[in-house]
Amino acid sequence: MIWKKILAAVLAVFSTVALFADVESTGNLSMALNGDGIPQLIAVVLLAYIYCRVLVINDVIGNMQMRERIGYGIIALLFAVSMIIGKAQHTAPDLKYGYLAVVLFIGYISMFYVIVAWLGSRLDNMGKDQENGSGVSKVTKWIFEDHVIAGVMLVVFICRLPYLISFFPCSMSWDGGAQICDFYSLLDNGAFSNHHPPLVSYLYGSVAYFSQKWGIPNIGMFIIPLGQTCLSAFAAAKVCEFLKKLKTSYVFRWAALAYYALFTVWNIFDVTYIKDSIYWQLSLLFTLEAACLVIDSEGFWKRRKSLFLMLLYGVLMAQTRNNGVFVLLFTLPALFIVVKKDKKILFGGASVAMFIFIYFVNNVIYPACGVRNLEVKEDTYCIMFQQTAKYGRDYPEDVTDDEREFLNKMFDYDELVEVYNPQLADWVKNCLKICEASSADGTNSEFATIKKEYFKVWFNQLKRHPLSYIDTFFECSYGYYYPEIKPYKEGMGFYEMDRHMFTEGMHEARQISALAPARFLLEQVSKIEYLPGIGLLYRCGFYTWCILFAVGYLIVRKRYREVIIALPAMVNILVCLISPVNTCVRYAMPVMCAVPLIICIICSKRCGEI
Repeated sequence: MIWKKILAAVLAVFSTVALFADVESTGNLSMALNGDGIPQLIAVVLLAYIYCRVLVINDVIGNMQMRERIGYGIIALLFAVSMIIGKAQHTAPDLKYGYLAVVLFIGYISMFYVIVAWLGSRLDNMGKDQENGSGVSKVTKWIFEDHVIAGVMLVVFICRLPYLISFFPCSMSWDGGAQICDFYSLLDNGAFSNHHPPLVSYLYGSVAYFSQKWGIPNIGMFIIPLGQTCLSAFAAAKVCEFLKKLKTSYVFRWAALAYYALFTVWNIFDVTYIKDSIYWQLSLLFTLEAACLVIDSEGFWKRRKSLFLMLLYGVLMAQTRNNGVFVLLFTLPALFIVVKKDKKILFGGASVAMFIFIYFVNNVIYPACGVRNLEVKEDTYCIMFQQTAKYGRDYPEDVTDDEREFLNKMFDYDELVEVYNPQLADWVKNCLKICEASSADGTNSEFATIKKEYFKVWFNQLKRHPLSYIDTFFECSYGYYYPEIKPYKEGMGFYEMDRHMFTEGMHEARQISALAPARFLLEQVSKIEYLPGIGLLYRCGFYTWCILFAVGYLIVRKRYREVIIALPAMVNILVCLISPVNTCVRYAMPVMCAVPLIICIICSKRCGEI
């Protein structure tokens, strides 16, 4: 057994290096190990003790079957690779990171394997703690048993009140202001494009227009934050209602309620004009209906409104963010597979009818109402633009004269290469000469005519230096699976309203100056992200890890049907990876909101009993 103890000590050293390695400030490999210090000593001793228990006593993994060992090993591998890729983006240029990465990998995978295996074993017992409602306080019973919808909505609304009052009438984002401007363009010019979802543009724009026209600018603009808050409260209440059905432990229910009611990200976005403030609730409600269909199929079909609600949430989700349709395209076919044979025709027909309706709205109703359909949406190609810019920076001598001539016709190429920023694609988009803003007919048809030629240039450069494209993809997306990076600067929300239409004097609505100290105080509350543990709640990558672990656990336990419940979150993660902004919390909100629900589902012993 002595060799196992030695191995435990070596792995403890490697894992400590992984936890404390300094890859950013030094190019010296030995100094990057960063092993001196009291925290490092405590870590290596504790890890050596844990690894000894695992390897010598067979604690944690001793009773695991081969399927569990392989499954948890794959999850640990994904986590370790995510950390290696993430740290690589911040490494000092002269550090030989490749050598250090080997040590980091061994340390990370050992540590994550033990953690994941321990969590997996604990989850099997957590479901046994479910309570039957006896011996609980009157408040708990009133909120979670007797009046779930009203009780939870009341708690959430009370927690939102400081934000609703301090930010009255609203907080304004760039996109929210742009969508209001779209509506104003409709009134002035008779048309606007569908770059942003037209439904939200109509909603935000009509509220802004009529509140101004009727002489109630502040009160009118307050309608949206109030409505978004009510929608958030309703979504949280539906989650708690579902947890009641599962008879989930009250500890889990209180934790879920606290998360939806107190987490500052939900609070600030509820009072902000931006489409993401509506999308995450609809995504969560759609996921809930999918969960009901998977877990409680009989109850789903007995409630005649369940299918209608699922499709309604799906339609609204697709009309609130352009990528909402991808969630439907992946989730509905998966649900069709698990639907009982006698319901397949009904479910399949309703799903097809929903897609037809979405197509009809987008291609008939919106154009009839003055919305121009873009032939090409620039945001779809942001990651490709980033790769083109990085390629020009890394291999300027390999850009042929013909390629440069074409790219300079499409972009301001010299500026494109210079302004490349992996965190934000807007800098390269702003270099486009042929784009939505310059389109003569407002449909970006000019871009559509050169799209194939651009693909050809892009692919030729990919063939010459594929690693450049891979590296660019990691640079522009790693924040969505690397939990140690802070969100993009606007990720914590918008604590002001001086955006677009307001700075241009198009609207009289203004926040109350006397409440500026309260707004400042609430902004400081969000600084709890710097507290140990709590800070992970503000990291996009942490939620990706939660989803990966949940999916892996369900597969290991052969609960394949329930994996479908995580599909909307998984699709949103994939969308984030090719989004214009790296590490943007508002893009990750549909994933963040689903985590409490999915955690409670994997902990529940009643999923197959309802």
